Amino acid sequence: MAYADAAYYRDVYQGSLIPQEELDKALERASDHIDCLTYNRIVAQGFDNLTEFQQEQIKKAVCAQAEFLHQYGEFTELPLKSFSAGSISLSLGEEANGVIASKAALRYLSSTGLMSRRL
Repeated sequence: MAYADAAYYRDVYQGSLIPQEELDKALERASDHIDCLTYNRIVAQGFDNLTEFQQEQIKKAVCAQAEFLHQYGEFTELPLKSFSAGSISLSLGEEANGVIASKAALRYLSSTGLMSRRL
């Protein structure tokens, strides 16, 4: 189950990058990534049991990660995370808990307290 739906993506997050026919699948995949980034704490606690602030930040993180995956999807599964050739360098984002995530998604999630390894 995706933590954000198509209506939230369009109306609240105001996203328009992902085509409508791909949106549900993209949000589901991004939610799976968010679960990995949060060590499945959302699943363990139940999304509805989180604070409103945490829920909102998670929804934003899902939308940001869905757009990131839509733009760079095939590259996020490559066995290398950066590439350099001469003066050209490519890095795909930050890896956390085995997931290459957008900086925006990580920023949203960091304020929830769900990414800490100490919990």
